[in-house]
Amino acid sequence: MLKIQVIAAVIPKGGKFLLGKRNPQKKAAPGYWCPISGKIEPGELDRDAVVREVFEEVGLVVQATRKLCIFDTHDKTATIHWWLAEILSGEATLKNDEHTELGWFSIEEMKVLEPFFREDLEAFYKV
Repeated sequence: MLKIQVIAAVIPKGGKFLLGKRNPQKKAAPGYWCPISGKIEPGELDRDAVVREVFEEVGLVVQATRKLCIFDTHDKTATIHWWLAEILSGEATLKNDEHTELGWFSIEEMKVLEPFFREDLEAFYKV
C-alpha cells in the first residue's frame, strides 16, 4: 500500500513555533497539537503544498525555505515532509475546521504539551 504523502510546516516566530490543536472530529491526530500540515496533491511539489496548506488553514503567506527532514507518522500510514516556512505576511488565524485552537510554543513547552507527538520534536530541533 502506498503511503500518503504530507507536508508539515515548521513556522518560527520570536523563538516559538506555530502549532494547531487538531479538531477532535478529524480522522488524523484528533485533538493533538500539531504543526500546520496537509496532503500533497497529485503533481504538486511539496514546497508548494507547504505554501498552499498554511494559507488555507491559518491565512499566513509563507515561503518554504528549507526541507528539514522526512519521516513516517507513528502509525506508518503517511510520510511527512517537514519544511521550514518563513512568514512573509499575515497573522495566524483559524481559517477552516482543521484546528480548534492555534498557539505559539517553544521546544521546551512542546516537551510537556498534551497531547503532542514527541517524535515531532526531531524536526523542530533541525531549525
